[in-house]
Amino acid sequence: MKKLSLIMGMLVLFFTTSCRDIVNSVLDVLPPFDVPFTTTLAVPFANVSTTTYTRTPEIPMNIDLDAKIKQNNPNYSINNLKSVKMSTLDIEYVSSQFDTKLDVIKNARIYIKAPNQPEKLIATVANNTNQNNITFSVPDEELINYFRTNQNSLIFEIQANAVSADQITMKMNSGFKVKVQL
Repeated sequence: MKKLSLIMGMLVLFFTTSCRDIVNSVLDVLPPFDVPFTTTLAVPFANVSTTTYTRTPEIPMNIDLDAKIKQNNPNYSINNLKSVKMSTLDIEYVSSQFDTKLDVIKNARIYIKAPNQPEKLIATVANNTNQNNITFSVPDEELINYFRTNQNSLIFEIQANAVSADQITMKMNSGFKVKVQL
């Protein structure tokens, strides 16, 4: 009798776990959605190197994914977060003090940072020649641990085409694909 109870219990556990996985994989209770992040920032280009990368100060994002998830469906929260991946990142020229355009940036790398997490490279651009827009290459990598908190930020590393002394104001547009499950 004990063996039968044990076998029945294991079968029930197996089926309930499997059913949850099936529901999550087949039926997206909350379909993946985009969380945009846009900010305008002024980046100083004083003595930017043409051979090494110059690092900018942190740019706070402070994205509150818990609020964004609840906005899409109040029954879910950050505890249901399954995946966060960057989907897009581009920069638009706004202005500069001495008419320096975005083509001053030859190469750039963007890192994400969060408490108790190592900095992670999330976007790159190489050999830029565009004066008004830069579209970054974004790897298909998981960023979930950087969004379990709303204390997240970005860091730019820039290598210049030419030494420049200016301050460029630019608009950064990015998007994150968020997936939530039971």
